[in-house]
Amino acid sequence: QRHCAEDVPAAQFAMQGKTPVFVAVDGEINAIFAIADRPRAGAKEAIALLHRLGIKTLMATGDVDAVARYVAAEVGIDRVIARAAPADKLAVIRALQAEGEKIGMIGDGINDAPALAAADVGFAIGGGADIAVESADITLVGGDIARVASGIELSRRTMAIIRQNLFWALGYNVVAIPFAAAGRLNPMIAAAAMAMSSVSVVTNSLRLQR
Repeated sequence: QRHCAEDVPAAQFAMQGKTPVFVAVDGEINAIFAIADRPRAGAKEAIALLHRLGIKTLMATGDVDAVARYVAAEVGIDRVIARAAPADKLAVIRALQAEGEKIGMIGDGINDAPALAAADVGFAIGGGADIAVESADITLVGGDIARVASGIELSRRTMAIIRQNLFWALGYNVVAIPFAAAGRLNPMIAAAAMAMSSVSVVTNSLRLQR
């Protein structure tokens, strides 16, 4: 009966996102401590940014289910996998990739290294374990996970700029080459068209500075 009574506050702590730790003296439980990890500053906003970019979120953690679900609800994560060992995290990534998903993994610990290496893009949190940083593709300087969304948005804009640059560079040449081959294009105009293609590419690329 004593254990049943003690299970009540332990369950309440878990529902609050806190891990209960029992202290026993001579086989008798004398106290219960509640330990909790605070979500990283800006985590909720970072998850919201990822959702606005159309990215689904999943948290795989070694913590118990009640704690994991509480934290996920606090920051707005879509899906939770609790009690996940390093092999479980790796298996989750492999399974999602088999379904055709592109996976970005954020981690900072030794346990995250295999999953970071297996993900399509691994994001290591700066200040985390060295092996996590070595396994990842990108390191988030300062540990701000909001930079994941910023990095994804910047990469998308960069790819859009690259496609635009290819269009303009090829456009000048596709138009000019047939006329030049037919001898109907003044060499000065051809040279100017080549220069303009370079100028347009550089000018378009500079827009990324904004």
